[in-house]
Amino acid sequence: MTTQTELMLATTAVLHNAQQLATLDHEGIGLVSLDDLIATEVGIHPLVFTQQNLLSDVTQQALQQKIADQYGQQSVALAEYYVALLTELLISAARQQGSAPLKVQLAGANAECRYQLLGAELESAEVNPLLGLRGASFYADVHYKVSFALQCEAIKRARAAVGGDTIELVVPFVRTFSEAATMIDLLAEQGLCRGANGLKVHMLCSVPANALLADTFIHYFDGFVADVTQLAQLTLGQDFANTKLHYRVDTQNDAVIQLLNMLLAVAGSASKECNIYYDAISQAPRLQRWLMDHEVNTVIC
Repeated sequence: MTTQTELMLATTAVLHNAQQLATLDHEGIGLVSLDDLIATEVGIHPLVFTQQNLLSDVTQQALQQKIADQYGQQSVALAEYYVALLTELLISAARQQGSAPLKVQLAGANAECRYQLLGAELESAEVNPLLGLRGASFYADVHYKVSFALQCEAIKRARAAVGGDTIELVVPFVRTFSEAATMIDLLAEQGLCRGANGLKVHMLCSVPANALLADTFIHYFDGFVADVTQLAQLTLGQDFANTKLHYRVDTQNDAVIQLLNMLLAVAGSASKECNIYYDAISQAPRLQRWLMDHEVNTVIC
């Protein structure tokens, strides 16, 4: 199993005034994406655990072989295999954090990371890979709701193992207030009630509406995590993942910075946190300077 595996966590870059450059500090905020864990550590499409009967014979055999390689001849239910593996991964990630809380981003933010997984034949093709079922719409969808329940079960077990206030949740791609309310209800239905046993639920701000209407969104959540890359893509209409497009990627655009300013201002007024998440912060000197001018000295990367 994977309890001893050193997982790749998003760590914290500390912005230094002297050189305006970011250096990594591994004692800061930890962020782990369940999409990434599933892609790199599980390797099986989430729908497999609820729709195994729809798989081809070839995929069925590959799936059984994968589980046998891990468990030997021991028989294990497929859903339990998935939940137990995710639980161990989350426990390992939380313990790597030490005393600092671990933010866990729920799966379902990006369909592209699921296309290469075992059982990806169950994934519906999307007209626009950036704007299909995401976040709350993903979890509430009839095809994915059971899979969502399984990841919630893993989170509950991990929180029970390491302490309730050690693991916090981050909800990706919340488009509207209705989706925000739905998300809190969906989590409560699965026994992850915001505020119970110290559970904090944050919103991943990747849609411009999150910033424009931040003063209302903040009431549904315990804070924001601003995803600079996603926010820039949807603000500027740029597809950063398409290598055939040669326009200049601009995460330091004035529009993006203005949206970040809205998020920071609202979170500050509500006495809640707003973390900035950007893995290329060392390549964005203008954004670094702006963040430090606004007393933001750390960035999740």
